[in-house]
Order: sequence, then C-alpha cells, then structure tokens
Amino acid sequence: MKTRYAALSDPGRVRKNNEDAFWADPDLGFFAVADGMGGHAAGEVASRLALDTLRKAVAESRQTRETDFSPNQTALLSPPSTLLVNGIRLANQAVFQSSQEKEEYRGMGTTVVALYFFDSSSVVAHVGDSRLYRIRGRKIDQLTEDHSLVWEQYRQGLLSKEALSGSSLKNIVTRALGMNPTVDVDVQEIDLLKGDLLILCSDGLSDLVGDQELTETVLGAPGDLNRACRDLTQLANKRGGKDNITVLLIQIE
Repeated sequence: MKTRYAALSDPGRVRKNNEDAFWADPDLGFFAVADGMGGHAAGEVASRLALDTLRKAVAESRQTRETDFSPNQTALLSPPSTLLVNGIRLANQAVFQSSQEKEEYRGMGTTVVALYFFDSSSVVAHVGDSRLYRIRGRKIDQLTEDHSLVWEQYRQGLLSKEALSGSSLKNIVTRALGMNPTVDVDVQEIDLLKGDLLILCSDGLSDLVGDQELTETVLGAPGDLNRACRDLTQLANKRGGKDNITVLLIQIE
C-alpha cells in the first residue's frame, strides 16, 4: 500500500521531558505511537523500548514469514494481525522485565497504537489510550477505543465524549504495556480507501483537540502533512499543552 506520512512530537508547555515516542517505516508498512509513563526518565525508556522491540519483531517476522500463534491467541486472527499482536506482547515483556531489573524503572509503562500494512491487509492494534482516527472525505471516525476509566464511563453513558478530557480520572488507564507479565491487545483489520487520512496520536493531542477540530485542521492544510502536524501541535499547545503531544499523519495514495 502506497502511503505518505509526516510526524511531530513535542513536550508541550508543562512537562520538561517528552515521554512520547513514534516510529514510521513505510517500507516495512509499520507506524506506531507510544506514550510512556513512570518517574524520572522511565516513561521515555518504556515508550522507546516498546517501539524498538515491536518494530524489530515485525521486521523479523516479515522476513521469515513466520506468524506463530502463542497459547493465548486464537487461530481466527489473520497472519498480519497475529504478527502485530505477538510483537506488542513481546514489547510488553521487554518493558515489564526492564522495570523489574532496575529500581529506577520500577512501575514504568507505556501505551501503544500500531498500524501495519501487509499486502492488501491493514491492521491496527493498541493498548492504552493512544488513538487511531480515519478521515474520509470530511468525516472522521475514531477506530480505537481507549483503555481507560473515563472511556468505560463513556461507554456506559455516564459521560459524553466531549466531557472525557475534563474528568479528574482521565489519566487513569486500565491497560498499558509493562504493568504485568502479559497484556490483552485489541486488534482489528480496517477498511481503507485511496485518499483516506489516518491520525495516530497520544492523548496530549486528543485531550485538547476535538474530533471536528482534528478534521478541520488536517483538511485545512491540503496535501501538506508536515504543516498539518505543526498546526495540530500548536493548537494543543495553545490550549495549555498539559501533556506531551505526538501526532503521526498518514495519507493513503
């Protein structure tokens, strides 16, 4: 699948360190965003370690064409889905093991949202509250569901989507890499068409910029993905930049 992409990561206006990370490899068909958490520099370590481990797993599996199923997986998953889920589980093990070995990394973790293109398949997998959106025409759809307490409240009808970012519980995730030896991964194959725009982002963007604003800002820079990334980041910073901001834009050509 032919794509164009641009990405930008910014520490925001409050935090000194940037614990977000992203990876874009169009030749491999692999794109991902991670949002680290933990004291000192542990969040930075977790997000980078997770993406390094995941990218390596995808690259090696693609070279060998091996997509072995773990005992916890179902054979109903397609080979690309299995590859991505296995990679994220390996990333979880790497972050968890590192957090157990070094005292300064104790309790670190990270979210991840990853997109993988292979032949005619397009697969997204995620853990945590980093998101994937698809813009088609002028319509935006959030293709992932947050693993967080406020998202559970939203699903139960207790909060509107617009109220999520204002909740005092918004930073409490119910799943993250590195918290436990194993992790549940949400995965799905997605439908894509020529001209679709995809947004992978950390909650530093999605908490401060609503769905319609995401659409208007991206479409307001037609064909210029780098400008769209800058405009989105500036908009989040104008709203206070309370968290690290990472955005990765992909256009399907």
